[in-house]
Amino acid sequence: MRVSIGAVRLFVEVFGQHLALDGRSVAHHPTLVGLHGGPGVDGTALRYWLAPLADTAQVVVPDLRGHGRSDRGDPADWNLATWASDIHELCGVLGIEQPVLLGMSFGGFLAQHYAATYPDDIAGLILISTAPRYPGPEAVLSRAQDLGGAEAAAALRRLIDAPGTNISAEDRRRLQCLYQRRQDPGAEALEGQIIRTPEVAQAWVPHARQTMDLRPALQAVRCPTLVLAGELDPFNPPELAAEIVHAITDGQSNLAVVPGAAHRVLADNPEFAYNRIREVLSVSG
Repeated sequence: MRVSIGAVRLFVEVFGQHLALDGRSVAHHPTLVGLHGGPGVDGTALRYWLAPLADTAQVVVPDLRGHGRSDRGDPADWNLATWASDIHELCGVLGIEQPVLLGMSFGGFLAQHYAATYPDDIAGLILISTAPRYPGPEAVLSRAQDLGGAEAAAALRRLIDAPGTNISAEDRRRLQCLYQRRQDPGAEALEGQIIRTPEVAQAWVPHARQTMDLRPALQAVRCPTLVLAGELDPFNPPELAAEIVHAITDGQSNLAVVPGAAHRVLADNPEFAYNRIREVLSVSG
């Protein structure tokens, strides 16, 4: 469905129910709002990863402004402040109160910004494969070399130098081990359905690399926070994810390192990752 948010419409998909009938009783499930990665790709992959949680939560995954089936809007509004405002307004329009907010990769940047801007409006925060700032490219390339070899590092260099550009099938193959080490035929089948808007990445990434640092703002976060980091993630490794936990000063945040996982932790170690997410949802309903 498409939901009007001010001057734009956001495409939203919903899985599961907030109030679920269980025989003669009604079970109250938390609402999980998922923020997709990117920028420049839609929520298709995240919907695939979060759909299994529909037995535990009502799962809501929008395409952010500028992405997928949502309106493009003004490119000047492709920024964390506007995207966060859109999600806040979306929750108001849909009647969502106190959701658990989940952000994956780039979506984790947005989720951190949202939690710091609207600290009283969420019940929990789940951050997956993300960081409070962009790491230096040389550090990322060094880790890519260690984890994937020279070919993977060279392919990643080409991607870093030209964010948002289409990469060759050969480079995509070389990069696979950096993103995901375990094959998932279901996710692979969705690859052709992902809607890409590379202009968003081209507009946002270069500036964010130079200026984004969410650590000071994270002091405002007051909800329980789970940070999941892949043990073998070259982009946002555990030591960078730990900076989120250190910046949230209320003592309700914790870091879980996902064994054997690269960037897509829900693919590489689903049992570990889903169990930790369900633990958060179980106390947020």
